[in-house]
Amino acid sequence: MPSAALLCCLVFLAGVGASRDRGTQSENSCTHFPTSLPHMLHELRAAFSRVKTFFQMKDQLDNMLLNGSLLEDFKLRGYLGCQALSEMIQFYLEEVMPQAENHGPDIKEHVNSLGEKLKTLRVRLRRCHRFLPCENKSKAVEQVKSAFSKLQEKGVYKAMSEFDIFINYVEAYMTTKMKN
Repeated sequence: MPSAALLCCLVFLAGVGASRDRGTQSENSCTHFPTSLPHMLHELRAAFSRVKTFFQMKDQLDNMLLNGSLLEDFKLRGYLGCQALSEMIQFYLEEVMPQAENHGPDIKEHVNSLGEKLKTLRVRLRRCHRFLPCENKSKAVEQVKSAFSKLQEKGVYKAMSEFDIFINYVEAYMTTKMKN
């Protein structure tokens, strides 16, 4: 019986040690996040380049979906910039990309890859709370979503053709956050 108690204690202590190591790894990945961000943005741009021409050729609209007010929200320090980024990532992952995948197997494969890279960025941002500590709604994002809905089937072409602008806004937000 004492050996069972000893074994139980050893298992518990091993678990505590492993969770401490994971916490340290998470903290370390946050300290390295600013240096890995340019690489992550480069990967997003490279993945987008595989579908950019397709969606920009299909986008026959002259108006901009991602406008200056959204960029201003991204540049704001505090909750609003954070929330705009969080909502736009969610918007692309849940509304735009699922529709964009419906344009043939090649497009689906590349959009799926782009989505996975965006999910990786979101996970890293959430893990490092200093970059994404928010939950309020952004009016600029609501305007983007409303305009997207009004465009109906043309909305996916517009949103995907402007994905590079979105990446630039992410970069502007992160550059501002890293200076703080």
